[in-house]
Amino acid sequence: MSSSCAMVTCTPYELPSCSTVGSSRQSTNLLKVYSPRRGICGLFLYQKHSNMKTFAVESNQVSSLKPQQVAWEEPDDGSDSEDEDGEEVEENDLDFESDWEEEKNDAMDTSVSVQSSQRDTYEEDLVKEVEQLLGPEERAILYQSSTPNLEKISTEKWSPLHTLALSGQIPFMDELLEQGVDIDFVDKDGLTALHTAIIGSKIAVISHLLRKGASPHIKDRDGATPLHYAAQVGSMQIVKLLIKYNVDLNVADNEEWTPLHIAVQARNRDIVKVLLLNGADANRRNKDGKTALDLSLCYGKDFKSYDLASLVKIIPANREI
Repeated sequence: MSSSCAMVTCTPYELPSCSTVGSSRQSTNLLKVYSPRRGICGLFLYQKHSNMKTFAVESNQVSSLKPQQVAWEEPDDGSDSEDEDGEEVEENDLDFESDWEEEKNDAMDTSVSVQSSQRDTYEEDLVKEVEQLLGPEERAILYQSSTPNLEKISTEKWSPLHTLALSGQIPFMDELLEQGVDIDFVDKDGLTALHTAIIGSKIAVISHLLRKGASPHIKDRDGATPLHYAAQVGSMQIVKLLIKYNVDLNVADNEEWTPLHIAVQARNRDIVKVLLLNGADANRRNKDGKTALDLSLCYGKDFKSYDLASLVKIIPANREI
């Protein structure tokens, strides 16, 4: 056995009265440890059912064994240092996240610059390619049109602003507006770009035009306003949007049809209800003398007829009360 190893023996040992904890005597075992290299004999006292441990040390030069009672101290668990280390780790983590965000932003900036450079290169190459493909007259038209030539791209029926509105090309619409095109320009049918966008249910275009100052009150050749078309299309979102811009709910077209007449004709219960709740007149008559209620009954005996008739009769009465 190596000199660094210690022999351990376990022998019963009865503690003297001075070593007892409190008034009760408890069974105790003595672990005797001897280290040949140091020449020291150590006694470890293990006391059952007790949190106290006793340690006695005797030199081999001393003839008598004198056990000494020493209070056991729990080792430092390093909680403070762990907390400090934890704080340092958290700070380091924050530093790491900050560095990572910076690297991410740098990478995004680099990606954007690369894409921009590639786009510029593509545009230059495309310009050169197209100029080679065009004939002299075609190149002359291109060079003379530094701004949109509205006379060349418009007719009484087809307006570029209307076409772009219906196709949802908002950036190109803005370019035309910047060149001085009237946002309320009407075609031969009296339709504005707002009318056209409503017919196509282009919600984003409608909202954009209204924010840009398009009038929601202009009538077409037949006297129909944007609200008439919204009721015909059956778009609740468009109807509510136009109401926010204070349109006349009782405006009549050339045949004295109001948007409420149109909504009842379309049998759109939700739009009928919204129009009535916001002040639409259920007693307005068209050129034929028909009210919205009359139109709802003209479809015959089905559930929708009764449902619409109920709305037209009850909501105005409750609103007046």
